[in-house]
Amino acid sequence: MNTMEVLLMTAKSKDWLILNAVLAYLHHYPNNTHTEDYKKLKDELINPSTVRKRGRPAKRQRKKEAASPATSKEACEISQT
Repeated sequence: MNTMEVLLMTAKSKDWLILNAVLAYLHHYPNNTHTEDYKKLKDELINPSTVRKRGRPAKRQRKKEAASPATSKEACEISQT
């Protein structure tokens, strides 16, 4: 057993249960027709692919001034009342 398998065994999650079932299948049926598929699945479970994080999130650009000064004054008066 390598270190990744030991780490997966400590936390009994859904992935651990699946890995345990795959390892049990490989142990009991080493010469079955599906053995190669299960070996690939075991490798995927032990070495999960990492998802690259995208760059910074998109944000809207702030406007320096309102479209018209009258509109912004009305908005201030309404919010103050």
